[in-house]
Amino acid sequence: MKPSVPGETDNTAETIEAIIEQVKAGDKQRYGAIIRKFERQMYTYCYYILRNHAETEDAVQEIFIRAYEQLHRYEREVSFSAWLYKMAYHHLINLKKKQSRWLKLVNHCKEQQTLPQVSPHAPVVEDMLAELKPDEQHLLLLKAVEQYTFEEIAGIMGIQAANARKKYQRLRHKLLNGRSQEGGIVNGTFAKSNGIR
Repeated sequence: MKPSVPGETDNTAETIEAIIEQVKAGDKQRYGAIIRKFERQMYTYCYYILRNHAETEDAVQEIFIRAYEQLHRYEREVSFSAWLYKMAYHHLINLKKKQSRWLKLVNHCKEQQTLPQVSPHAPVVEDMLAELKPDEQHLLLLKAVEQYTFEEIAGIMGIQAANARKKYQRLRHKLLNGRSQEGGIVNGTFAKSNGIR
């Protein structure tokens, strides 16, 4: 199966919904198909927040375990991917709260080792994310990278859609101004090439 993307087709959504129903009915082995379908995009999302491969692997595993344990609560009012991202969002917020300065220092030392990049844009995205607050990081990733709608983001982050749109516009303005002052943008090309619209 190819990785799922936000805004998935009706056919793909129907397939996921059918698998979910099979798992709810007791076919635990079918949950593996859900993991395979979403693990890559979930790993990328978590990595951009945690910026550590080992912590990201642990977080993704924990998110899928929690999703399995809570699957009986999933209702088809939202897409399964949005429901999963909401779970990931809250898990990552809790993880970031628990991290101490000492752990950040240890993790920084570990990250100095040569590791494969998540994507070719990883250094640029990481630089932008380092300048942002945790909620701004999630908003940028959910909109620009995962391409969720403001309504879906509102559901994931527990805010109003209009509020999400307004926050994103302010965030976009902040990033564009910051990059233009650094000389990293010419007529909006930086933003367009990095998915900030």
